[in-house]
Amino acid sequence: MKIKKNFLGWQKRSVSERILYCIIFAIFALVAFSYLYCLWWCFMSGMKTPDDIVAKPFALPTKWRFDNIPKMMAMLKINDTGFWGMLFNSIYFSVIGAFFSASCTAMLAYVTCKYKFPGAGAYFIASLIIMILPIYGTGGSMYLLLDKLGLLNSRLMIVTSFSGIGVYYMYFYAFFQNVSNTYAEAARIDGAGDYTIFFRVMLPQAMPMFGAIFLMIWMAEWNNYSTALLYLNELPTLSVGIYLFRTESGGDFDILYMAYFITCIPPLVIFAFFNNVLMSNVSLGGIKE
Repeated sequence: MKIKKNFLGWQKRSVSERILYCIIFAIFALVAFSYLYCLWWCFMSGMKTPDDIVAKPFALPTKWRFDNIPKMMAMLKINDTGFWGMLFNSIYFSVIGAFFSASCTAMLAYVTCKYKFPGAGAYFIASLIIMILPIYGTGGSMYLLLDKLGLLNSRLMIVTSFSGIGVYYMYFYAFFQNVSNTYAEAARIDGAGDYTIFFRVMLPQAMPMFGAIFLMIWMAEWNNYSTALLYLNELPTLSVGIYLFRTESGGDFDILYMAYFITCIPPLVIFAFFNNVLMSNVSLGGIKE
């Protein structure tokens, strides 16, 4: 692979700037290595016996115990829900919840950004205020609300993943604010309605942003165990299963670390294939007014 000679304007940088870049790169490389090492350590520990983990925590396994994988799948169980059931619940609530949240947030941001109506500005200010408020301490009131709505232990509880007021709303709002109204006006002249303008004109331009936000919400929901622990007792997710197994397992550290490693695989695979969506600069596009 050919490296650009003037990468990041390297040739035009001063000596102090080059040193600063090298320090920043070294810090990020160290952080990345620490995460990868923790993942590798979980995998190695999952391939050992509990005695080997205690005696030689940083050494390679004396005998690679691949049988710990099916053993972990058999032991990870809550009531009548086994490993595959918890995996299905995790995929269901994370994927559908992320899609629902990203879709609703995009529509809400578009409406409050492009349409002038009473309360639009107040909603924008409220979103800024709520972003800085702590979310902890609302579990009791949320539990009572979900109980009244009949959403406890229900797959319809994906509606609670809606993050219409928050940082994702601000991302979409900033995006649509930089998109010109020329496209919408041209489509309206051709007879398009509001729904057609959004879904066929505006949303396609926001797909890079939509994809990035979908992945961020998905990763947050995949790792989230507090919501499922409080409101989904009959539909446990994989993160809840691992959390409860950790508190009740006793000395089965090999099974626990193998479970940690297995749950880390989907986010790593998704990030490996879609890192360009997360890291690329989102084109604000459009005809500037």
